[in-house]
Amino acid sequence: MTHQDLALSSPVGLIAGGGVLPFAVANSLLARNITPVFFALKGICDPAAVTRFKHHWVPIGQLGRLKRLMRGENCRDLVFIGTLVRPALSEIRLDWGTLRAMRHILSAFRGGDDHLLTGIGRIFEQDGFRLLGIKDVAPDLLMPAGSLTRARPDAYAEADIAKGRD
Repeated sequence: MTHQDLALSSPVGLIAGGGVLPFAVANSLLARNITPVFFALKGICDPAAVTRFKHHWVPIGQLGRLKRLMRGENCRDLVFIGTLVRPALSEIRLDWGTLRAMRHILSAFRGGDDHLLTGIGRIFEQDGFRLLGIKDVAPDLLMPAGSLTRARPDAYAEADIAKGRD
């Protein structure tokens, strides 16, 4: 599905970690007249940069609060974006929403980081949110398809490319 096929609801919620990518995505949305709303992970997202946008600070572990805030902002479409380091257990403050989802969260912890994020994403989807990727919300930030130079890949490079696609 390309971004032309996807009708984004406005506003789009950005569950934002660290780095500059969350803000590049927000600017891309604004350029298309789609309102970004930041749900900035406390202690991770850049506090100076986020002030330019509508935002809420959310500590890790506050799943119930996060969902309430997103519904209050009418954010049906969500993007997890930015860097994130697994926090120490002492830094996590659980709310009732998180405790209710704990069985699913613990199951998601049984894999790597991708498995964990996929599991957390499923929790949001089960509650009626639509989880999107950068290709859906900010395709202008992605590399274009094809070769970026005049040089063409040789047979060895083509084999590597094919392996990477698998």
